Amino acid sequence: MEHQTYFDNLDEIENKWRNLKHEGFSQKLRDEFWGLCMKGQELFWQMAISDRRNGYSMVKTVPAFQRSIMLLEYEQRYKDAIRMCEEANKWGINTDWYFKRIEKLSKKI
Repeated sequence: MEHQTYFDNLDEIENKWRNLKHEGFSQKLRDEFWGLCMKGQELFWQMAISDRRNGYSMVKTVPAFQRSIMLLEYEQRYKDAIRMCEEANKWGINTDWYFKRIEKLSKKI
């Protein structure tokens, strides 16, 4: 996998997130955003596998996961957001951010 594809997707995710916040969280924009995040997560895993094969460590910050969780939180889907945090923790992705998010989300349930 070419890493540039992953980073291009990250730019799309961040731009779409700004649009969501600026234009409102319409269902159409949320669906588009969710699709970008799911693509970003898949690209992340492809990159992580490639990096591991080449002896590199896995990146620790994965905006596709973080923004997905933030969208789930906005939609008040707290249990789904917690499950996604737990999945990220299982793989050692920026565990501090996800542990804190789990605490925040648990209080909302």
